[in-house]
Amino acid sequence: MKVLFDHQLFSYQRFGGASKYFAMLLNSLPRNVWETTTLFSNNEYVRHLNLFSPISFFKSYFFKGQGRIMNELNKPYSIYRLKKNHYDVFHQTHFETYCLKSIGNKPMVTTFHDINFSTLNSSPKIVRLQKKSLERADKIIVISKNTKQDLIRLFDIKEDKIVVIYHGIKSPKKQLHTKRLINDTYILYVGSRVANKNFLRLLEAFALLAKNHLEIKLVCTQKGFSKKEYDLFKKLGIETRIIHIFATENMMDRLYREALFFVFPSLYEGFGMPILEAWINNCPIALSNTSCFPEIAKNAGKYFDPEDIYSIKNAMDELINDEKLRNNLRQLGTGRVKEFSWEKCAQQHMEVYQSLL
Repeated sequence: MKVLFDHQLFSYQRFGGASKYFAMLLNSLPRNVWETTTLFSNNEYVRHLNLFSPISFFKSYFFKGQGRIMNELNKPYSIYRLKKNHYDVFHQTHFETYCLKSIGNKPMVTTFHDINFSTLNSSPKIVRLQKKSLERADKIIVISKNTKQDLIRLFDIKEDKIVVIYHGIKSPKKQLHTKRLINDTYILYVGSRVANKNFLRLLEAFALLAKNHLEIKLVCTQKGFSKKEYDLFKKLGIETRIIHIFATENMMDRLYREALFFVFPSLYEGFGMPILEAWINNCPIALSNTSCFPEIAKNAGKYFDPEDIYSIKNAMDELINDEKLRNNLRQLGTGRVKEFSWEKCAQQHMEVYQSLL
């Protein structure tokens, strides 16, 4: 059996939960089972795992449209590989429909992560592409039961076409450097800062918190701050309390382990991979009480109402002041994270592929 994964998310994302899922899935599948049509990519997870050897595209620089250009460069090769027909199952990594004509009657799998393009990060164009891909797919993999119900509700997909497969997590290196990455005591925020991530309310809550905890900083990863964000920090009086770090995968493990706790204020997520990343690094979690979070985290987190800045502030305040609570959440997270593995995730994907042959 040969499964062909296309280039899309490896083109668009340097970092991000969706491309990390695909990278970790490929890393856990037998190497003789899969191939990818990706020629150009700056994806950090591909590089870190040494999955394959794409051509970098101005990797030392980030500019608007960079991912789109790589996508267009990769597309002709993807079409060529699809038309060659040397595969058994096609797994689409995103929702562009360039591939639908080229695959003919070959079995197709697509992964649906969340409904953000239908709601908070609205994009009618992407939703139209999603609908076409979902209709063509022979099987749709979703990453939580919550996402499955969203998919059925919004796209009227038949339930027997959908398979729920949770993400996994890989144990990080046990050895820590003796020198901390950041000497300050800090709360960790991970990921992008688009609408569904609820970053603005987190900032307001942190501004309230910071008045009584002068030693606490907020550390953010991924892209650097915009001028608009800097202006907001200044307006809130926290411009000296926010730290940005462009973190590699190895650095992320250390950031989790050295944080006082990790905060996850999203209004909506399909799964929430940083939850597992925090647990595996023995980091307590404060998170939203909405979306898939209760399904994934269960009792191993301190919950808050993500639409109430005082609820966010109070949850963070409690974790700062209560070491016993932090230690209890560490223990609960250590137990809960054992339910998730990339080996289990990969095996369930294999069962989906084999069912289509």
